[in-house]
Amino acid sequence: MLSLWPVLIMDVLLWVLVMPPIVVVAWFVMRLGVCVCDLVFVMKPVPIFLDTPWELLQSWYLIFHGVKVVDADGANTWRLPDVRNIEGCLLTNHRSWGDFVIDPAMAFAPVVARTAAVAATMLAGVVGLTCGKVVMINRGKTSRQQLKERCATLKRYMFYPEGTRRAGHADADEPGALKVGGLKNIYESGHATHIIISVNKERIWNEKKGWVSCSTTLYRARHPRPIAPSDHATLESFVAAVEAAWKVTWQRAYGLRDAHERKGGGGREMV
Repeated sequence: MLSLWPVLIMDVLLWVLVMPPIVVVAWFVMRLGVCVCDLVFVMKPVPIFLDTPWELLQSWYLIFHGVKVVDADGANTWRLPDVRNIEGCLLTNHRSWGDFVIDPAMAFAPVVARTAAVAATMLAGVVGLTCGKVVMINRGKTSRQQLKERCATLKRYMFYPEGTRRAGHADADEPGALKVGGLKNIYESGHATHIIISVNKERIWNEKKGWVSCSTTLYRARHPRPIAPSDHATLESFVAAVEAAWKVTWQRAYGLRDAHERKGGGGREMV
């Protein structure tokens, strides 16, 4: 992990300005190749990394930077197991700009993001919007009802219940309070809630400290069961269940990191 602002700036510009148009062209060529192979040989599903240029851009970034995943349940891949069949809302921790790389790749889902975050990613953000992989909201202008209506059309989506990037906070390694507004939307929509905590995302890109990593191991834990709003008679009960599961999953993820790093182990790279 390098602590050089020039390196971070060049890396960011590479992936938000230079690579997006290259990836769009590469995606078109690769999808065309898949179509030709289907005609000549046997029809096969399109690989998940070729679903849209957005997925291909993320995959190339993660390969280029040597990102690895160690999962508490042994699923040491960027993508969550059986990700195509997950339905509902995925909640994950908000650390730094590195989140916008790993989290959408992990969940294969649109991510709720503020206009400022999309603007900061420039052409990469445009690719995400065009591919329908970003649900953009204007802070102070987009109402809860509007957000709920947009998410209701999606099989699954992701957002950050902490509401802010916390890698620079004094208590960054402790679970923080969750914002009730987004949880209320989930409760009213009846969407199953999946909780995922990933440790070390801020080592991929950290806009506060000027870090960029050429080899990051992420430690990930998932709550074993989705939390269903239908199991809770009140919003308060639902929020309490989500917060309890969030803390347990958080401790499991950070405990995995501590145990693994004490042993000096490394993650297994996705194939």
